[in-house]
Amino acid sequence: MKNDIIIMEADSRQQTADSRQQTADSRCYYFDFLRVFGTFAVMVLHVSAYNWTKADVYSLEWSAMNFYDSIVRWAVPVFVMISGSLFLSKDIPLKKIYRKYIFRILTAFLFWSFVYAVAFYLVKERNVVKAAGHFLKGHYHLWFLFMITGLYMIVPFVKKIAESKSMTKYFLVMAFVFSFLFPETVNLISLFSEKYGKFADGLVKQFNLQFVGGFTGYFLLGYLLNNADISHKTKRMIYIAGITGFVATVLMSLYASHFKGEPVGSFYANHSVNVMCEAIAMFILFKAKFNRPSKIIRTLSQYSFGMYLVHDAVISSLGKLGLNSLTFSPVVSIPVISVIVFVISFAISAVLNRVPVLRKYIV
Repeated sequence: MKNDIIIMEADSRQQTADSRQQTADSRCYYFDFLRVFGTFAVMVLHVSAYNWTKADVYSLEWSAMNFYDSIVRWAVPVFVMISGSLFLSKDIPLKKIYRKYIFRILTAFLFWSFVYAVAFYLVKERNVVKAAGHFLKGHYHLWFLFMITGLYMIVPFVKKIAESKSMTKYFLVMAFVFSFLFPETVNLISLFSEKYGKFADGLVKQFNLQFVGGFTGYFLLGYLLNNADISHKTKRMIYIAGITGFVATVLMSLYASHFKGEPVGSFYANHSVNVMCEAIAMFILFKAKFNRPSKIIRTLSQYSFGMYLVHDAVISSLGKLGLNSLTFSPVVSIPVISVIVFVISFAISAVLNRVPVLRKYIV
């Protein structure tokens, strides 16, 4: 009897170990890497944009800002792709989506929007009405919380599409045509002729096909790419498209800005074809090369949401102290300041995550 109990306990421990191993094996470790590098990429983007409208577009300083800004535009689409893969890969009750995920985003928004609104009142303009408006609308980078909440709300509908490969591919083709290809074509036409650009824009808008608009395409694309078995040949093609996207973002933004004589950011758009190519290439690259466990990356990933929320306060504070992209050459200042922002944001997020209530609701 005693031996039987020992054997049963050993079997139980083995089953637990097997279960843990299965969970570890099924975990997409590259999501952690993407979150960390994506968070840093957003910081590079915002550090680059700090003086983007102030610098002369024909200067070396602006060209450096444009370069750094262009090569990190993949970050937000990739964040959406990660969420799509996670939410569409399992059955999550609608009540849980609202009670756990959307509620957490709501509490995080209320807290951080209040913090940024108070800072707006104290630092920029002591106007209660404008500060209240700033609170309701949210600081500029908090737009992501509104967008991702909207995607969470339509998970049950998108999941029905994801259950069919043919429907998924059809939806993505429609999204590519109406949310990426047509708008970018309009941007190109508008660059050379405002008259014909408006005509083309009006023509496209007559379709009014919002069903395949927004970030739903990226949401569904993340699920598809995460579960797809992609050949080496296809990967090479994706990488080539990604590199082309990076180069195109830099050069088209540079050319458009020189042509107009002022900063033009239309080719930075998340729904431009070039940025889409960047995002897909980065997603596939990390899936192929970084799908392994790392304690450091895992820790940074756990704190990434808080880092995203607080990082602009850090950038603004450094700017008030005189440290920004034009303090010295942007070629060096942008990556250096971005690293500083990353470290400080990590420290703040780590401290906030030490408090159970704050960890659960605001970071």
